[in-house]
Amino acid sequence: MNITFSGKFAVNSQAFGINFEAVVNGNSVICSVSTDALQDIDPSNPYDTVEQQFRANQSSFEAIAEQKIRSGALSPVVITSCDVGNTENL
Repeated sequence: MNITFSGKFAVNSQAFGINFEAVVNGNSVICSVSTDALQDIDPSNPYDTVEQQFRANQSSFEAIAEQKIRSGALSPVVITSCDVGNTENL
């Protein structure tokens, strides 16, 4: 399975989170990061905007998304606060 990340992302105003794009075997897969996950991944900066939190932790979110995709998650791949609790091993 070939998984890359395009670097494209956008604020999801409906869910107050971030959507970003993974490319899996040439197909676009939307990954969605919840507001809680954005806040929980780095509690030392709780007042940063969702975009700032995403940019600062983008590689961790991409690693989580890749794990979920390899485990069979389908688009949209949803990343919640439960997924960011153990990012030091990514």
